[in-house]
Amino acid sequence: MGSMRVTRYDFTLCRVEYPLERGYRMEHSQLPDWIHVTITEDGDSKYLTVYSRLHVNKEVKINPSYSSKFSDSDIIKDLSGEISSRFL
Repeated sequence: MGSMRVTRYDFTLCRVEYPLERGYRMEHSQLPDWIHVTITEDGDSKYLTVYSRLHVNKEVKINPSYSSKFSDSDIIKDLSGEISSRFL
């Protein structure tokens, strides 16, 4: 039986354009101190949860779940837009 691992993050990832370099980079965007996210790895799956001290729902699990083969960075990158639009 696998164990559960929870990792806390205080940032999202956002795409920053660099026109002179003809490209972009994914960069950290610090979250306000009243919100953070966790990624929980439970067996073969991972999911992201948002924790907020300001919202009515203080703890919100964001779908979808991911395979444990996805990196935390990939999951945060994939869900950062949703976190920003729903909570910030």
